[in-house]
Parts: sequence; structure tokens; C-alpha cells
Amino acid sequence: MVGKGKMKENVRKSGDEQKKVAMMVCCPEGETKVVSSQLKDEILMKLGNGLGDRGNVVMTRLDDADLKQIDALVEVEAFKSRSEAAAFFIRQGMLARKDLFERVMPTVEKIRELKEQAKRELSKKEQQ
Repeated sequence: MVGKGKMKENVRKSGDEQKKVAMMVCCPEGETKVVSSQLKDEILMKLGNGLGDRGNVVMTRLDDADLKQIDALVEVEAFKSRSEAAAFFIRQGMLARKDLFERVMPTVEKIRELKEQAKRELSKKEQQ
């Protein structure tokens, strides 16, 4: 792992390398898709910064190709760890589908409320 001071120093020294890594992430070899400037900027910003507080653990399984790309970014010190890289890309995916979360969250909240209500009703019956 690289300390924050060294990471920032490496980032300052290699601005062109940052852009190259960002382009590799955004536009894998052979793809000609247009990538939003917002995503490019976000990746470039994260190359030199940590992702903040991440206290939750989520296990996931990746195929070899995805793991190879994440490992490449860790190897060039774009991210400190696989975990940091995965968290970044999960967040980007969630932001990209923000509309989905905005639609589904009110229903999820209602389901949670109904579950709590059912638990309270069961608890009352058991106490009688």
C-alpha cells in the first residue's frame, strides 16, 4: 500500500499517466464509445484521492477479465486496493442508475414499514 503523501506525489509527477489510466478505464482497448466528461473527471479526481470512509464490507465474485482490469489499476497505483477500485466502480454504477434508485426506494421504505408493523403485531400476540 502507498501512503497518502507518496500517492499524491506520484500523481503530481504523472499527469499524463493519470489521463492514460482514466482512458484505459473509460475506453478499454478496441471500444470506440463516447465516455462522458463527468466520468473521466471523476476517475481522474479519484486517482489521487481516497474514497473516504468505507466501513461496510461486501463480498463479490468477479470474472477474470474484470479482476484483471481492477488489478491493473491497483498495480499502477490508480487505487490503493481492489476494494477501493471496486467501491469506486460500484458507486459510479449507482450514480449512472440514479433514476432506478429514486423510483424503487419509496417502495422499499413501505416494505420495511410493513415488515416492522407485522413484527409488532406478532410480538403483541405472543405476549397475550
